[in-house]
Amino acid sequence: MSQFFFFIYTFTPLRFFIQSFWRDEAFSYLLAKQNILSILILTAKDYNPPLYYLLLHMWIGVFGPSEIALRTLSLLFFFGTLYVVSLFLNNIFKISVKKTLFYLLLFVLNPLLHYYAFEARMYTLFAFFITLSFYYLYKREYQKYVVVAVAGLYTHYFAAFALLGQILFLILTERNKLKKICKMYLAIAISYAPWICFVVASRPPLNNDFWIPRLDIKTVLNIPALLFTGYEYIQSFYYVPLPIISVLLYGIFFVFILRNYKKIHINLHPNKHKKNERLGILMCCWVIAPLLSVILISFIKPVFLPRYTIFITIGLLLTLIYILQTLPSKLLYPLMALLLLFLGHYSFVQVIKRNKANIKRPLLEIKKLMGKDDVIYVTHEFNFHPAQYYLDGKQVYIYGKTYGKIRSYVGKILIPENSISNSLPPYPHRAFILKDDLSYIIQALY
Repeated sequence: MSQFFFFIYTFTPLRFFIQSFWRDEAFSYLLAKQNILSILILTAKDYNPPLYYLLLHMWIGVFGPSEIALRTLSLLFFFGTLYVVSLFLNNIFKISVKKTLFYLLLFVLNPLLHYYAFEARMYTLFAFFITLSFYYLYKREYQKYVVVAVAGLYTHYFAAFALLGQILFLILTERNKLKKICKMYLAIAISYAPWICFVVASRPPLNNDFWIPRLDIKTVLNIPALLFTGYEYIQSFYYVPLPIISVLLYGIFFVFILRNYKKIHINLHPNKHKKNERLGILMCCWVIAPLLSVILISFIKPVFLPRYTIFITIGLLLTLIYILQTLPSKLLYPLMALLLLFLGHYSFVQVIKRNKANIKRPLLEIKKLMGKDDVIYVTHEFNFHPAQYYLDGKQVYIYGKTYGKIRSYVGKILIPENSISNSLPPYPHRAFILKDDLSYIIQALY
């Protein structure tokens, strides 16, 4: 039994469930444990809206602040997203329950989705709301759509790109209901306007110190594979099969277009759309319109990152299913096997190579050794929030830096200026100095 648990927590995505918190996860906890008013004020000055932190705040009140407890909230919304996908496949694609379970493997094994299912961040909540909003939109349940779309906007600013695709879908398929559409998006705008006004009044940092790399030709050509796997070029390893996956996906789209080029058109009459044609338009508006918008903006200011466009990944997987359903079995099953093979392989590589630094180990060692008046210094600001999480109640400082040089994207809103120190404490007080490589030394001023 012990060997079984060793295997699943070492060689499966469950490994991410028990790894040390990294900077963003510790930031999530430190922000969510504030009172509700502080959460609103602080998020207005940061890079994400407040809904996830508010939910996490309530979650902590019930289940506590352990790593597994905090990450479980994301896992629940991952399962929620799977449920909404199954509704799509059953109620919209009209696929049998048996086949639905088969196609759900594309989502269960998807490395992007299950990686963030085990991370205390807002990405699975974001994926859940946007997927549900597309479902309600297609089913013409507009009141529910408005509520869920607003929730998506209060979870992540990239929800605006999803709404852009949804507006395009309605323009192409529901133009005879233009007045109703305008009222619907007016309601969304009115619901979101107070937050936008609050953000503007808070004057968040609008500098150019963001860390996302600029798009190059290699990235653009490999975007299908990046969305499919969730690979980010900022990672410490390169996944060699990326171009092969892109070629495979391009090939699937090409075969579909080749087989259906006589049928592919956009009916300009909103009342004469066939069911499959309307669904095809939804898939295009879900994937192509938001993706093109993000890419075009990225040539001016880099914003493309698979985790930020996680809802496009879900749309891409549904589009693949939509295409596979049109193919004969002799093509469908080999292609499905290839897709699952690549997902499984990248998932395994990600588990082995995409490791969060084990900052928990040295911090818990330091916690045992620290005296009442001792302090901890971190030499890199990335380690400030994890140190605060694992050394709850202890004094944590950033050592050897100036406040002005700390980038806002590292969670600077939770780093007060008095957390900077450039001198050692006088003996008998000691400073435990955590270095960038996670080794530490103990020093004092004699």
